[in-house]
Amino acid sequence: MAGSGVELALGLVNDPQFGPLVMVAAGGVLIEVLRDAAHALAPFGVATARASSTGSRSASCSAASAARRRPISTRLRSPVARFSVLAADLADVIAECDVNPLIAGPEGAVAVDALVIARQET
Repeated sequence: MAGSGVELALGLVNDPQFGPLVMVAAGGVLIEVLRDAAHALAPFGVATARASSTGSRSASCSAASAARRRPISTRLRSPVARFSVLAADLADVIAECDVNPLIAGPEGAVAVDALVIARQET
């Protein structure tokens, strides 16, 4: 039911030593096929999001870029940066989070599927 666009996977893990760590990779089935991801400590801005979304081979896949006739990172850097802020803001209550796929199209980005695991109280 979601529109067509570039599929991205976002992940969050709260590392006990470093804090919230965000993962960016190609979404859908490509995450398993390409096994290529970029990671950054949250929160970060659009400049880091752009580097994350273009730093991995999968996120800058030439076929997907050619189909859209613009760099994938243009559509994805704002949602990735916002996800990192969410990760930092909710670090006390979220242990892990996976969004796959996040579909970025002309009208914006839509999270099609997500899994959130709450932190266990100690």
